[in-house]
Amino acid sequence: MIFGRKRKPADIDPVDTEEEALEIVGEDADDPADDEVEATETDELEDDDIESGDEDFAADDLGEEIDWRADGPFDSEEVELGGDGVTRIDLGSVVITPWPGIGLQLQVNEATKQVQAATAVWKNSGLEIVLFAAPASGGLAAELREDAVEEAEQAGGSATLATGPFGAEVRRVLPQEGPGGEQMFHVSRVWFAEGPRWLLRGTLLGEAAIGEADAPVVAPFVELFRNLVVRRGTSPMVPGMLMPMQLPEGPEEG
Repeated sequence: MIFGRKRKPADIDPVDTEEEALEIVGEDADDPADDEVEATETDELEDDDIESGDEDFAADDLGEEIDWRADGPFDSEEVELGGDGVTRIDLGSVVITPWPGIGLQLQVNEATKQVQAATAVWKNSGLEIVLFAAPASGGLAAELREDAVEEAEQAGGSATLATGPFGAEVRRVLPQEGPGGEQMFHVSRVWFAEGPRWLLRGTLLGEAAIGEADAPVVAPFVELFRNLVVRRGTSPMVPGMLMPMQLPEGPEEG
């Protein structure tokens, strides 16, 4: 954690400049992370290579007493962004704190110039970040988890629930045809963090989505997701509606 509620510094240093991290792709482009993580995502995998969730797992087993957002992601009203000298990427509704060597791809709607998703890419892994409006009463995360499981099954794949760093996560394995017609798999882990009338969805791709949840390659993405800050605003929005981000104007220092 780089900032927060009077928290100690993180082990991951922020990136020095925004320019070295940013790449913009159009709305009709393929998955923003595909080019960077394709080798890991679509390699032919054995069953033992893919960590599955708990077959008897239920989201209710997590316990309502656990605050899965205690260490982030944060609402803008919960943290102090200014005065720490940290360079961040300000996308309007979402503020991202990257680290050296990371790439950031923005999926942009060509007509509105609004950012629909941001994908952090590092080595053979990626984390796609999408923001939704949510009801004040909560509950949207459970609905989106159910949707993610149903979509995977309809696509001929499988999805299980397991305890992740942000509560119940969805672990999906989707069949994918390789360039030579061979059977391959697309593996992902989906995180959900529900804040005051907003919900962040993080989809972990590539090497970080495969194997142990506490693998070293996963930790930087967990830290990145924890350091996200959401500016919800006061405008009324339909729960479940995609909340667009904005193209950054330049490096943002806290």
